[in-house]
Amino acid sequence: MVFRRNPNPPESGWRPTPEEWRVYTLCDGRRTEEEVVRDSSLGEKAYLILAGLLKRGLILPVEGPKELCAKLSDLLKARLGPKAEPFVKRLQTCESREALEEEALRVALKVKLTLDKKAGEELEKAIKALFR
Repeated sequence: MVFRRNPNPPESGWRPTPEEWRVYTLCDGRRTEEEVVRDSSLGEKAYLILAGLLKRGLILPVEGPKELCAKLSDLLKARLGPKAEPFVKRLQTCESREALEEEALRVALKVKLTLDKKAGEELEKAIKALFR
């Protein structure tokens, strides 16, 4: 699983230990939990710290490319109906969040320029919100 820091954490008075801070700063939305543990050099203790940070709402799980692709596919189908199918197939070939975001934005631009300007703009906004 991948975690990112919560931009709106529920706790304002958190005073992290050096180990907590190390783990917290490694939660960048790109590293897997295994990479965070490895890069922190804290071993198994890093897993406990991750669990604590998650429980306190200081970090949030990041959806993987499959989950995001499903959401994007639903969004395209809702906006375009049967015309969405070739775009959905393009999105399904993406293996990373970064590739999926790039391709989804390309799809939104193509929709905006060739099919429906308003739907393309709405898709673009929704895509940006999903990848925040």
